[in-house]
Amino acid sequence: MRLEDIKIGSILEIVIKRGASEYKTNSKIEYSDAKMIGVTPIASEHGLFRFTEDDSVDLIYHEDEKYWKWENVKAGLARRRDGSRLHVFSSMFDGKSFNRRTQFRFEIGEVIRMRYEKIKENREEPAVNGNTPEADLDNIFLMLNEQYEEIECKGYLKDLSEGGASVESDVKLSRGDFISFSIDSEVGTVMVRGVVLRVIEDKRGYFDYTYGVSFVETSKNYMRYFYLQQRKQLYENNDT
Repeated sequence: MRLEDIKIGSILEIVIKRGASEYKTNSKIEYSDAKMIGVTPIASEHGLFRFTEDDSVDLIYHEDEKYWKWENVKAGLARRRDGSRLHVFSSMFDGKSFNRRTQFRFEIGEVIRMRYEKIKENREEPAVNGNTPEADLDNIFLMLNEQYEEIECKGYLKDLSEGGASVESDVKLSRGDFISFSIDSEVGTVMVRGVVLRVIEDKRGYFDYTYGVSFVETSKNYMRYFYLQQRKQLYENNDT
């Protein structure tokens, strides 16, 4: 897929790798042409995120159950004629299609205590005018967290993949809300936090709602835990 074919107003997933850390966020697409795509800035009322030359940035676009990915794009800020800003990304290559749901997943099937974060009502919109200062990534994500209220409840962890999970709950959430939980494992306590991308309502099950969650933050030991579970399942399949 070409950048210019991306629909204005849809959501773009942005993966930022900086040093040993990886961040994921979503933003609305406001501009696209053959060379560049622009999104609503990653921001809070205090500032805009500043990319560095050492950042590795990937883009993931979802449309009609299909996914496209652009790797190692060039990222920065651009100013519109009215003085407002956009985060912009450019790539010399077209996006490559892939099937996200074919990722390795393993079943968990455990009741968990999870925390969910709903967007607070009547919160102020992020400032995006020319007077808005840029800010460091860690500060931006900390300030974004202030826009949500966190509540604990019981949930059911169906399965996990490298980048997400399927979670059930009786609490009604919306796309864009957050879910976080921890897992006790042989590699220590694993912490994950993800954004709700898919909502399925089914009153016939034990829980009323199933959520497809894409991780935005994980503890450093998550991938070690994930690959350990992957190896265990592969060994079990080889033995049968």
